Amino acid sequence: MSLYLAEIQIDHETAAKAGLRDTYAWHKKTWLCFPGREKDTRDFLTRLDPVDCGFRLLILSSTAPQRPPWCPEPAWRSKIVPETFLTQTVFRFSLVANPTRKTRSEKNGVTTKNGRRVPIVSREDTEDAEGKIIPGLLSWLTRKAEAHGFIIAIDQVRTVPRARQYFIKNGMLGLHSGVEFQGVLRVTDPEKFRQAFTQGIGSAKAFGFGMLVLAPQ
Repeated sequence: MSLYLAEIQIDHETAAKAGLRDTYAWHKKTWLCFPGREKDTRDFLTRLDPVDCGFRLLILSSTAPQRPPWCPEPAWRSKIVPETFLTQTVFRFSLVANPTRKTRSEKNGVTTKNGRRVPIVSREDTEDAEGKIIPGLLSWLTRKAEAHGFIIAIDQVRTVPRARQYFIKNGMLGLHSGVEFQGVLRVTDPEKFRQAFTQGIGSAKAFGFGMLVLAPQ
């Protein structure tokens, strides 16, 4: 299966004219790279980064993307990911993720059955008032790595907080809290690792989270 990597880099004025004011707007506009498929199951990942005077959007997909109408031609680049790329075993990586954990939720003083998801903000594990361990960002990343076919040099991982991302969907205000992980990984299960690369890691992948950006070490 071929993989395609596209890059869009636009300034703030172009983004404003296109109505790109929050992550949900970017999500909808990205679908225009795949005309006629708006009702299909999403088979691409995105990552949005602030750059000098604007934004950079990366799109990793199994379908060849097309330059959308809102993107100026000079701002568009697209290429096929070489088949040999994922045969490497050691990579430097950057991952913008939306790490969360499940916590008890109380309503009128009564603990509810299913609880709720809250963002993980501490780098290291902590303890609550009852002495229960609350997993931190590094524990979250270690667990995800093991599940997705790689291990990380945990002592070399940097955690860089991202600005909170508010968005409006169907008239409702939403919020995502993100963090960027940077470090070195070693592949232990090529098949699981390829799945992580193509399908992403963690939650909120439709909103620009979960895409592994890799450089062979």
